[in-house]
Amino acid sequence: MALPFANMPFLRRNETAIPAHTWNAWLRWRKRHDELLEMPLKARPGTMVLANDECWVFVDMKHGGAPLIMWLDFRPEERGDALHADVPCAVQFYDYPGARFYDTVIDEMTAFMEQNLRDGN
Repeated sequence: MALPFANMPFLRRNETAIPAHTWNAWLRWRKRHDELLEMPLKARPGTMVLANDECWVFVDMKHGGAPLIMWLDFRPEERGDALHADVPCAVQFYDYPGARFYDTVIDEMTAFMEQNLRDGN
């Protein structure tokens, strides 16, 4: 699958890492579900997170699904067998005001997946 927004210019690209507990929740969630994760963001109504194995995208649905932040180039092999280690990746910012939701997106996504797994969904 081609990455969404592959040809769209971004404002900034950084190397970062997905926290280990978020990545581990993602792996468990993906084993249970064979679909795209679509989750509305409570902290910013009108936005949502779309996640698949290639990228996670925080989009503004009020503006035609415009991307705000995209995590991509996940490198779980760099952490080896260390489940406590964060997973290196790249992050692209498409909107400076949207960038302030970086931590919120990760936190809400983690909470959503963990609650979903606890509920047996």
